[in-house]
Amino acid sequence: MGCWGITAFESDEGLDAVDFIRRNLPDDGKLEAKTMIQLLKDDIWCAPSDTADGESHTSPMAFAEIMVKFLDRDMSGLDYEDAFFAKDRKFASLTSFTADRESIQWVRDYLENTLRYSRKEAAHGRKWGGWFRERDWRHWQAHMEQLISRMDQLLVVSEDTIELIQPTEQKNLVKIRPEQEIPRMQMN
Repeated sequence: MGCWGITAFESDEGLDAVDFIRRNLPDDGKLEAKTMIQLLKDDIWCAPSDTADGESHTSPMAFAEIMVKFLDRDMSGLDYEDAFFAKDRKFASLTSFTADRESIQWVRDYLENTLRYSRKEAAHGRKWGGWFRERDWRHWQAHMEQLISRMDQLLVVSEDTIELIQPTEQKNLVKIRPEQEIPRMQMN
């Protein structure tokens, strides 16, 4: 597996998952997290590894990053910009991206368990959780904590299903309910 950074978008495995998701975007433009998670689970290449393996980059991590990108209205890196890929499916063509509570909880728990097991392995001698540099190990843990925190923020919303595509007039804050704001997350 090749990686050049701490996010799923900075790894071969993560980008493979993003490409898989892109190729499986619904024709009607209405993406449902539950459906995509099941497709990931069923795919031979993108199936989530056992969380006890403590893998650094996984398809659920990539999917969580995509969810956060939509919440933050950050479409960078989602669609190919090269003319060669002009006919490919596009995240930008989605009109709806919903996540039900069960799907959000599954992503959140997967991330938390992966982080926990990775830390456990590091405590038992897997230097820096398998990272080459301690700095990357620390930043990856912080990134995972941020993703988990963003899923937690979604889980406190009273609605059973949340629309992740936000209106374009919102700027720095994503409002899920008028009384609740979720700050933007910076992805490294």
